[in-house]
Amino acid sequence: MEETSLSQRIAARVLAEPANSPGLANRATFLGIRSEVQRAIEEGWSLLAIHSALHEEGVITFGYQAFRRYVNTLIPDKKWPVSRLAQDKSGQ
Repeated sequence: MEETSLSQRIAARVLAEPANSPGLANRATFLGIRSEVQRAIEEGWSLLAIHSALHEEGVITFGYQAFRRYVNTLIPDKKWPVSRLAQDKSGQ
């Protein structure tokens, strides 16, 4: 039986309470997909491509700038492919 981490339990509680601020719900949503986002980054996808896919699939509802902020603050030791970082900065 897999034990749920404290972070996962907190995220579930935040998402279950509709009275919480949207910022907390967005952060909880991001924390739930953080490992998937990190894996996509490591595989060389740009943040814009990752955000677009997740947004189109309805996984996230928040904008690209918030998504970038979550990536930069909640994914430690990112390994940014140089070409993908340059594309993100140019808005592609």
